[in-house]
Amino acid sequence: MKQFLSILALLVFTLVLLPVHSAAQKTYVYAALTDEGNIAKIDPAINKLIQRIQVGREPVSVALNADKSRLYVSNTGDITVSIVDLKDDRVSQVLRLPVNRRGIYSGVLIKNWEGTRIFVAERSETPDTDLRVYVIDTQKELVIGQFDAGKNITALSVTGDGTKIYVANAGTGITVYDSQTYQLITTIPAVDGFAGTLMGVACSPTASLAYASYGPANKLQIMSTESDKQTSVLDMPKYHTGSQKDITFSPDGRYAFVINHKNVLKDIDGINVIDAAKNEVLKIFNSGEVMKGLAVTDDNKIAYIASKDLKWYSLVTLEHIRSISLRTTLGGIAVVNR
Repeated sequence: MKQFLSILALLVFTLVLLPVHSAAQKTYVYAALTDEGNIAKIDPAINKLIQRIQVGREPVSVALNADKSRLYVSNTGDITVSIVDLKDDRVSQVLRLPVNRRGIYSGVLIKNWEGTRIFVAERSETPDTDLRVYVIDTQKELVIGQFDAGKNITALSVTGDGTKIYVANAGTGITVYDSQTYQLITTIPAVDGFAGTLMGVACSPTASLAYASYGPANKLQIMSTESDKQTSVLDMPKYHTGSQKDITFSPDGRYAFVINHKNVLKDIDGINVIDAAKNEVLKIFNSGEVMKGLAVTDDNKIAYIASKDLKWYSLVTLEHIRSISLRTTLGGIAVVNR
């Protein structure tokens, strides 16, 4: 009996010393269903849309807070931002932007790299309207600031060091603001002759580098975020032309992904993949027409792309992995592991 108790005690002691392993994390993709006014929760492991979360009118841009527990959604059909609690997948709060003018709607929404601030631009259907950008504190879940940011805001981005905000103003160029004081630092002129087609801007998270796209001009403006000046212009090569729109960097800064819409039969609807170290176009993902939806996993291994389908691509081989057909208009997307 004593021998049995000794063995039992040894087993219990061994179990206590064994490391505790948490349950394996699952990957979920949250996608804005723009026409429906919903956010879709998608489980890529089983290839299914498992839940719809009702938000506001015409949701497009989405962004995550620092610990990825909440999703911020710009409802472009009104002047609100929905905050979705991802622990129970429900809207926990709706922030109404302090807009005091008619004809103004929520527009482009981004986060800083830390996820502590959300920046939301106004949108207007009148091109000569002066617009503002609102700043949301993701801990307080409150609008804590705003600043005038020019006309025709088509894109926003925060520099990798977090000190500046780049604003794409079609017809003008890229205006640069201090991220703490919101004061205008400078304006980077648009590529000569193409100011009116300025579409996207994105800053690298790891280098003093930014790109701006110019729609059907088939040019990518390359800028230094240290000097806030243009360094060169990349002409899109054959088989990669069309209209270049939104730009997204991978978290490690290795790749930039540029949405491409075809203008003529030979063009391709998809995503141009740029080697950011060489400023070189590597490939185009033939994903179909993408509105805004592209997100990269934190480990930089997979890119999820939303057209009419949700598709995912390996960033190791740059090849297509799988697709799920959703047959609806998809806006921005975000990837969460938990």
